[in-house]
Amino acid sequence: MRRRETSEGRYFALRTFGVDGRGRVTPVWLAARGDGRHYLLTPERSRKVRRLRRDPRVQVALSDFDGTARGEWRHGRAYVVDGAEREVGLSLLGAQYGLSFRWFRLVLALGRPRRAGGRAVVVRLDLEAAP
Repeated sequence: MRRRETSEGRYFALRTFGVDGRGRVTPVWLAARGDGRHYLLTPERSRKVRRLRRDPRVQVALSDFDGTARGEWRHGRAYVVDGAEREVGLSLLGAQYGLSFRWFRLVLALGRPRRAGGRAVVVRLDLEAAP
């Protein structure tokens, strides 16, 4: 995913892989750092994070709101990050999505800890270079 593609697209399809090896697609917001690294924010106990911890392989494509891919799939690996790198991811997401991202963080902070989702985590995606 080139930085330009990330800035042009609002939604991305994230494919993670279950125990059976089948891909599961989820729509996400991504922000690019410019060096092949991209960041997303999601609840810690979400199914996508559980799948990523078991198998870090991912595929990403531009998509529409419901996660239907509208572009070429890119392959990579995903890692839950913390510390300074978490702050970098949050900053990039905030710059890319503005007020919408602030509202998203507020909803995660108020709603998820009381339910099964847990705290919000930042996930870094290291994607292969575009062909």
